Amino acid sequence: MSQPEKKKGSGRKITSVVLFVLAGILILTAAGGYYLRGTAKTRDNLNAMRTQAVLHAASDGLLDAIASRARAEKLKELRARKDFRSLGLDEVNSTCDGAAAEARAAAETLYSHPTVEDPSGLESAIVGLEEALAAHGALRDAERAVFSEIYVSLVENVPDWTDLTDAAGEDEDALYQSLSAFTEGLTDPENASLRPGIIRLAREMAEKEQARDDEELLSQIAGAMTGAVSDWTVYAGLDDDALWTELSKEVEGLAENERFRDSLLKTAKKYISAAEAGEAVVEETEDEGVAPVYETQTDYRYFTASDALNAASESVETSFDTLWAELISIIPDLSSLDSKIQSSIRTMLENTVWAGSTDFTARYNAYSAQEGAAVLTGSDALTMRLAASAQNILIVGIAGLLLAGLLMFWRTMTGRFGVPRTIITLFFIYLCLAAVYYHISVPMMLSNVLVRMGMYGILVLAMMPGIQCGIGLNMGMTIGCIAGLLGIVLSLQYDMTGWGGLLFACASGAVIALPLGWAYSKLLNRMKGSEMTISTYVGFSFVALMCIGWMVLPFNNPKIIWLLSGHGLRVTHSLLGSYAHLLDNFLSFEILGVEVPTGLLLFLLAGCLLMWIFSRSRTGIAMTAVGSNPRFAEASGISVNRMRTVGTVLSTMIAAVGIVIYSQAFGYAQLYTAPRQLGFIASSAILIGGATVSKAKVSHVLFGVFLFEGVLVLGQQIANSAVAGGGLSEVMRIMISNGIILYALTQTGGASRD
Repeated sequence: MSQPEKKKGSGRKITSVVLFVLAGILILTAAGGYYLRGTAKTRDNLNAMRTQAVLHAASDGLLDAIASRARAEKLKELRARKDFRSLGLDEVNSTCDGAAAEARAAAETLYSHPTVEDPSGLESAIVGLEEALAAHGALRDAERAVFSEIYVSLVENVPDWTDLTDAAGEDEDALYQSLSAFTEGLTDPENASLRPGIIRLAREMAEKEQARDDEELLSQIAGAMTGAVSDWTVYAGLDDDALWTELSKEVEGLAENERFRDSLLKTAKKYISAAEAGEAVVEETEDEGVAPVYETQTDYRYFTASDALNAASESVETSFDTLWAELISIIPDLSSLDSKIQSSIRTMLENTVWAGSTDFTARYNAYSAQEGAAVLTGSDALTMRLAASAQNILIVGIAGLLLAGLLMFWRTMTGRFGVPRTIITLFFIYLCLAAVYYHISVPMMLSNVLVRMGMYGILVLAMMPGIQCGIGLNMGMTIGCIAGLLGIVLSLQYDMTGWGGLLFACASGAVIALPLGWAYSKLLNRMKGSEMTISTYVGFSFVALMCIGWMVLPFNNPKIIWLLSGHGLRVTHSLLGSYAHLLDNFLSFEILGVEVPTGLLLFLLAGCLLMWIFSRSRTGIAMTAVGSNPRFAEASGISVNRMRTVGTVLSTMIAAVGIVIYSQAFGYAQLYTAPRQLGFIASSAILIGGATVSKAKVSHVLFGVFLFEGVLVLGQQIANSAVAGGGLSEVMRIMISNGIILYALTQTGGASRD
């Protein structure tokens, strides 16, 4: 080892030792903070903070009311002056603000430090309200959780709300019975209180569904109209009736859709004006990329409380009235406040008394926000601050410990796992720690990561045969994705649902991918050495070609084609009511707050197992040999072109199955340009897992897709919490995807495999 390398290694070790010591001190300090939380002295201090915070919230609300009243009176006084209109806005605001500040300062001497002769009654009232709010919150959360499960189940499984409501008519019993077929929760007598909201949900969902259909039909009619008219100037000067009559003669089907008359005439007039001015109308179009994955969000407007929850609400009202009476006995002027200000003070009091949990830090922060820490002095203030900060200190200590370990064992870890995997693994762990710091539910985030892992896993697995056979990162896997989408559309064409529909889509997609993959492999065999460039170009070109194909393929199911023309497939196809989330929900369970999508993960593991077995078969070994050293493989009697064809076809067929699994987890199938970027996502994930452009294993797939999706899921939430405005998830995805691909390509050194 050279002298500079020795110095570098020595400096790294010294730095890691210092970090170990600092991390140890922080962890011991955090342990002390957690210990302090359980002492009687700390509990007494916390209760004293709570009492002070309640008094401050009430008095501060009164001070705000006095200041607002003084400001309003000063403004009224200014308006009565003859020279009011000559006063500038800044002068008026300054004068009014001064009056408010003066009134508040005067009131602070009276109300800022209210005297409590016997605090027992106040403390008892505070405890009563806290218990009532806690009981109400627990019951409300339980009922809302049941409602959320029913809501999501209905939204994701009801195939056609309009048909459902039309069949039931005005009969609510029939409608409720029909809805019960899509979720078990509605048949439970304990959930009877949800019935009015669920009925309203069904009616409004049907209205929204009809509105979407009308909007889509209007868009198609407008497109047909603007495409049919070659010269808009001939319609210039016509009134609305004449214009509609002439357009109805020109455009087939226009007269039958008179309900859209106003919108269509508005569009026609825009084209007429543009034609008269010699200008072209530029229509805005959106490029359909890979759609972000959104979970179904529960709309609690349709939630109706049970009798038990209403009783708990009444208990909160009674408890608050008791507390308010105690506060009035201490600060009598509170009784003179109007209902609006009292409501505002009530909100502050409830948020202060019940912080939403019994967590020490949450309570401390809630009380501190209302100057509750003012009762603490000397060591008590320091002790309480340490106890409240114990979790954050522990997070910093663990982060330092991990960084110290990375520096200490840098060579070993990077030599074994590679630089990208090591850094991103540490980054993922830091994101988990940051999630705890920002009070983001890590179990919920991990649940999302597992779902996305199952969604993208098969697509990432499709990269493996391509790498093993020697074509490198198969950016042309979008050919297989399009084959899989054809399989999905076929299943929708024949209204196939459930496991039958899912398996049919997978099987038919794989069958369609077989000849496409074979033709694609022949092209790659003729372009050795430029496979990644060719595959990217072919993948993008095939997506563009299929934008035409989706319009001319002879599908005729009204649910998947454009309504007006009667042919051509829509962009987005809902799988809700067909086989959406079928694998996600199969045998799913919860452990430590993490929802495990058992079916998705089992499917991914089964695919990885089959790929592992294939890699150890005679064909798999020969294919790997071709990818590692084609000249040696050829000298050993192995047909290089044949093995490259096998790998390419296999990669394309797996991609076809992968897009079906992705779509069923997403809940929708997206056509046209949507699959274009999937190759980059899959490439990034497998490279993060430790694969290279010439070597890949099943472990690289599993580890890579977990890390890649984990960083994106956690990164999005943390970015939204840490950065004003958030929205950095897409930026992170692009940076990580392109950065990892660039790094992997630099490691090849530009050498040819041949």
